[in-house]
Amino acid sequence: MKNILRSLFVLLCASTALQAQIILNSSGYTSVLGADSLKVTDSGSAFPSLAAMANGMWDMSVVTDSVPVHFLYKVADGAYSYADSAVYNFGGFGYQGNVNTSITSSGILEYGINIQLVAYSIATITSGPNDSFIILGQNMLYTTPRKKIALPATYHTSWSSAYSSDLNFQLSFLSATYNHAPGIVRQYTTEKDSVIGWGRMRVKEEDGTPSPYQYVLQVQTMIIHTDSFFLNGSVFSNALLTFFHLAEGQKDTTYEQNYYRPAEVTALAQIDFNDSAYTQPYTATTHVQRLRDATGVARVFSNNTVKVYPNPATNGSITLQLPSIPGIWSYELIDMNGGSAGSGSLSANGGLSNVVLPSSLSAGIYYIKVSNNGAQVSVLPLEIAR
Repeated sequence: MKNILRSLFVLLCASTALQAQIILNSSGYTSVLGADSLKVTDSGSAFPSLAAMANGMWDMSVVTDSVPVHFLYKVADGAYSYADSAVYNFGGFGYQGNVNTSITSSGILEYGINIQLVAYSIATITSGPNDSFIILGQNMLYTTPRKKIALPATYHTSWSSAYSSDLNFQLSFLSATYNHAPGIVRQYTTEKDSVIGWGRMRVKEEDGTPSPYQYVLQVQTMIIHTDSFFLNGSVFSNALLTFFHLAEGQKDTTYEQNYYRPAEVTALAQIDFNDSAYTQPYTATTHVQRLRDATGVARVFSNNTVKVYPNPATNGSITLQLPSIPGIWSYELIDMNGGSAGSGSLSANGGLSNVVLPSSLSAGIYYIKVSNNGAQVSVLPLEIAR
């Protein structure tokens, strides 16, 4: 009996390992330029369980959220693959920048922020009519690149980043003898990312209806920012710290979970937590575009008149059930990077058609695209276990 139980345990472990095959690779990313439309959760919304899980199911469509209220613009950026638009804040003064980002074989890397000049009058605070605070136009480079995602990324991989950066500004506060005095906000950042799960997630679409489930990697992130402040080459005085509502050596820690789809640089959902145990979610941002064309495949999970079984496929073949539509039927097997992994014709019309899968296929998640007379009818997820 012990030997039988041991054998079953080994088989179950092997089965679980074979299914954990969601892998993010650099070859899966094509052009990402454009605008991502995002939703944010309403204050006080309930959340589903977001525990770490292999082959998990996370239903973010149950949260109460806004209409799409934020647009993340991705623009061309010279030597980099793209730049993400972003909004920042220092001491109550907001500024905008584009995050220089490239997709390389080793990861999605951020190199710094190209910041637009913005000037504020502070006369209402200081009573000096010409007093101002200016964040200079600058390309604020990180001392080493930030690894947003280290590639290839899959279950149980992890990565870390450590870098610093300087934000340059000028302060005019004439009664305190500052006239365009040069200043620096120096930020030290450490980050730890771990892939703690994989599975499927759905969110609310733009119209509020649940999206199809999307395959995702569950990435847990902890980021620690520590700030120091300098003016005229010296550390901020207590008076300046009070003026900007700051503290020298100020440390901020954020706890996030990011759920990444293949071929997408914006997480399907980013959830922020109040605690280091990741048990108290308080806000989420969900990506409401391209919910039906993941990994470049149009309308994934569409058209339930086509069915595939068994799924997962374990014996090297599958059966497709086709609708009663005349014409020439065909299929194409597509891997998670959007590449073709096999194709062929289908013999049945309004019935069952058997497909022998290529023996070279590795275990993992694929899509099978079914067409009639060359026109796509359906795209279905297919899991292959060996």
